[in-house]
Order: sequence, then C-alpha cells, then structure tokens
Amino acid sequence: MKVGKNEVFAVGRNYSFSQKHASAICKFIKGKTIPEAIATLEKVKVMKIAVPMKGELPHRKGDMERGRYPVKASHYIIKLLKCLKGNAAAKNLDEDATVIKLAKADRGETPMRIGRMGRRGKSTHVTLVGESHESIKAKKSLQEKSKEAKEEHKRERTEEEKARDRPVHTKAEELEAKEHAHETHETGLLRRKEKEIRED
Repeated sequence: MKVGKNEVFAVGRNYSFSQKHASAICKFIKGKTIPEAIATLEKVKVMKIAVPMKGELPHRKGDMERGRYPVKASHYIIKLLKCLKGNAAAKNLDEDATVIKLAKADRGETPMRIGRMGRRGKSTHVTLVGESHESIKAKKSLQEKSKEAKEEHKRERTEEEKARDRPVHTKAEELEAKEHAHETHETGLLRRKEKEIRED
C-alpha cells in the first residue's frame, strides 16, 4: 500500500470477528488521534462506551440511538492501533498528533469450519492509515495561501480593468482640448458677426 511522506499504515488480515462490528468501530475511530482511539476502545472493552450501529438494536445511554459493545473486535483493533503508533514512531512522526485518516473493514477469506454442516467462519481484513497532524496543518496553510493569492490576483485584475476603462488625460491632451474649445468659440463669434453684417 502506497502512502505519503507524512502518512503511516497498518493492515490486519483474517481477523475472526464480524465485518459489521469492524466497520462500526472503523467509523467510530476515524478522525481521532491514535491515543484517543485506543482510550475509546479500551472503554468499549469494559462496556463503558457503546459503539453506534444501525439496525434493530437496543438503545444505549448518551447521545446515540443504538449501539453494541464489540469487545473482541475492539481488542484486536487496539493491537492494530498500537502497530500504527509504532510505525509512526519509526517514521519520526509525532505519534500523539497522528490522526486516523482512513479506517476500513473488508471481507476476508472465509474458511470452512469443521463439522457436518460445514459452516463458514467469520474473517475480516482491517486497514488503518494515519496522517501526521503537522502535514494537515501544512495542507491548510497552503490552501489558505493559495486562496489569498487568488483573491489578490482577482483584485489586481479588477483594478487593471478599471484603469483601462478610465479616460486618460495628459497635460498635452488637456492643452489641445482647451485650444480646440477656444478656436471653436472664436469661430462661432466670427460667424455671428458675419450674419449680423449680412442682415444689415
């Protein structure tokens, strides 16, 4: 799996728990830092916090409508989160500021269980990707800078358009305009005098 310079990942394969539970936990911890996610799942393990889930489930205390306590899935995902934390340390990233950018659960290989019925066992792959908080800040600052640059460029363009539309009057043009006005005034006076002479 390819990740960026400020990103780390950890993959757990063929876990023997429900994909539904894993997906709910992934959705629950996404956007949290690694220590926050571990602390939250530790509370799920001792049934102090329920993981929100959809379907016909019992209501739980708090803001959520429905939820369960997937203890087994939480136990294994905590181990995977610790691996992710170790990978962040190996990459010289701030472990406490690494945010879980991606968390997903996929269906794994389905082994057949021993017995007459041949029931299929549960198998789930879990993928976690963490991103350093510093890189998130850098992205935000770059976005803000690009936004400011665009606004400045737009402002400059509007000023240029206004300057283009505005009539330019140099001193030479003003003198020429005055002379032309004076000439037209004198010409008008001469024409009036000629008209008066003709009438007389």
